[in-house]
Amino acid sequence: MARTSLSRPGGHSAFVIALLVGLLGLTALLAFQAASSARSHKRVAEKAVSEFARVAAWEFAGTARRTLFANLTNPGLDLVATSGAKHAEDRFLEWDDIYAWAADEAWVGRPHLQAVFSRKGLTATPAWRIRPGMEGDPGLAALMSWVEGTDLGSTPEYDPRWSQSVLLDRPLWGARVLAFRRYPEAAPTTAYGFVVHASALSEPLGTILEREPVLPASMLDRLQRGNGLAVEVRAPEGGVMAGGVDPAIVGYPYTASDTLGAAFGNLAITLAIPPAAADALVVGGLPASRLPTIIALLLLTIGTVIAAIALLRREGELSALRADFVSSVSHELRTPIAQIRMFGETLLLDRVRSDEERDRSLRILVKEATRLAHQVDNVLLFSRAERRDARLSLQPTDLAVLLEGVVEAFEPLAATRAMTVETDLEPGITVLIDALAIEQAVLNLLDNAVKYGPEGQTVRLVLERSGSDDVRVFVEDQGPGIPPSGRKDVWEPYARLDRDRESAVAGTGIGLAVVQHVVQAHGGVVAVEAGPNGGARLVMTLPVRPSVPI
Repeated sequence: MARTSLSRPGGHSAFVIALLVGLLGLTALLAFQAASSARSHKRVAEKAVSEFARVAAWEFAGTARRTLFANLTNPGLDLVATSGAKHAEDRFLEWDDIYAWAADEAWVGRPHLQAVFSRKGLTATPAWRIRPGMEGDPGLAALMSWVEGTDLGSTPEYDPRWSQSVLLDRPLWGARVLAFRRYPEAAPTTAYGFVVHASALSEPLGTILEREPVLPASMLDRLQRGNGLAVEVRAPEGGVMAGGVDPAIVGYPYTASDTLGAAFGNLAITLAIPPAAADALVVGGLPASRLPTIIALLLLTIGTVIAAIALLRREGELSALRADFVSSVSHELRTPIAQIRMFGETLLLDRVRSDEERDRSLRILVKEATRLAHQVDNVLLFSRAERRDARLSLQPTDLAVLLEGVVEAFEPLAATRAMTVETDLEPGITVLIDALAIEQAVLNLLDNAVKYGPEGQTVRLVLERSGSDDVRVFVEDQGPGIPPSGRKDVWEPYARLDRDRESAVAGTGIGLAVVQHVVQAHGGVVAVEAGPNGGARLVMTLPVRPSVPI
């Protein structure tokens, strides 16, 4: 089943559609600009936080250098120097004396101290003082061997600005830190230093964030005095000396690195600002992604434009259907009106030549008036159905008697195509119906059979019981029938089969739609079946007593 072709929206609708499409394009452009602006804003904010991270890393590195120098390396080297390691004439103290002296000075490296040495002269063998119990430690032995075979002043790790060097985790040394100082003013040139376990770095480095500001105070207040920052101090070979940054944070853009330089073992600093803390550093917080909102608004606009275009097309379709309906109704009414006028004028002017012609003219007047009344009643009933304000006047009715009257009234119309109506009406069936509405529905079924069946055909009108609560009224014609694919849509207004679209069959296109509405208003159903002779059987099934009168 296919619908009649519909006219396209007019110029006004086309202009509105073009305007809506332009609006959609403008919305897409604005959405793109908004998304681009949001991305740019976010990049600027993230760059600012990254700059804060770089400043904090630089400040942390400087603080770390000062802290290590003031609390670990300088006091330790001074301790070794005052123990007799600085000048050739000094007597180098024994281990117990050095360790006791370190306790007196409250040196932070004392618990981790493993050895001290003094080398008076560049080629002389260093004098060592080793912590008891560590004499056979292979890592310490490897470190001592390296010191004895190396000109400490010429090592690349030596930093003359600090007159010291710190070496970390050399191969075979283990987790040890070697700090030494070269004293060229002495005669001969001396070098001295100490060895501590790497854990000696943890205490002075691990408390920097709590003790020292690495960002302006106003920012640190937002971060609760540094608790929002994360820092990690690593040796060149990768061992963690202090802190520890979550690997997940390193993937964010808010990280920065620095180094403490050769004088402090080239310790590498990684400082990170977690995303949660980054919000506190930017006034108003980091801008949230507006992409979901922009996409939602764009989709809403697209949906609105599509709905508007669909409504415009629907408006055009309804306009086309209305025009087709008015044209069809005008055509259907024009023919009987013309016939009534012509034969009425013939009788009025007494132009009939015999009594037979007078009777024929009167019969034609009655036939055309009946057709006209049928068409007007059909349009009125369809109009009320479309407005959903139709009301049924239900009365107990003998259905067989009602159908006999319908056939009698339809005979003038059947005679126009030499059609015979056979009836098979089961008597004694009384139903609660609106008689006028059922009459109109049955007339529409008979009229449909006249239009689409061949001339001279025999049409059957049958009334039978269908169970104890329903009755069936159906009309069978001898036409080409209705294919299964079109049996559902044939009840829709203005629907026609493809084969009938170009035919000369006239009609308003609402007859079967009226039938469906009347039957459904009575609580029944309509259906199309194949007739026994190849034609169509249009069936109305009605309840004897409607449960919900309309």
